Amino acid sequence: MEFNSAPKSNEYHQFYGKYISLVDPNKLPDELNKQPVELKQLLSTLSDSEVNCLHEPYTWTLKQVTGHLIDCERIFSHRLNRIAVGDETPIPGIDQNKYVSAVNYSPIPMANLLDEFEHLRKANCLLCDRLPSASMTNMGIASDNPVSARANLFILAGHVRYHLKIIKRRINT
Repeated sequence: MEFNSAPKSNEYHQFYGKYISLVDPNKLPDELNKQPVELKQLLSTLSDSEVNCLHEPYTWTLKQVTGHLIDCERIFSHRLNRIAVGDETPIPGIDQNKYVSAVNYSPIPMANLLDEFEHLRKANCLLCDRLPSASMTNMGIASDNPVSARANLFILAGHVRYHLKIIKRRINT
């Protein structure tokens, strides 16, 4: 996986700029590989009551946030794969709150959620290794907006980095 430049602003909707800006293109492969480890280090030692607690002003527990990361890992990688292979079928957006509210995360062990995220990320890294570099500039439509395969890869990493910052704030307050 080799990426030496971030996506250009015409490769994604401005909403995703907050995620893309968090990723150094020269460190993207390392970022993708280290995020599951970092997430595990932050959350695996917390008690069940801590990961099931709702901290104001946040609207999700830490388990729900982890579930959200899992859902988005699947969704953004699906977009990445379809666009990279040239599938021009528009990909609909999602309602993240419906995804989170559809699962009762309370009884699910945090270790299971962290393992699931780690396995998905590993699969996505392997996907990136087999996709031709040239396919990263392919454009498609997701959530009614143009987006490149490369932008989806940066969104994948930046979205997790964004939530890791929030998780750290929550744990340290």
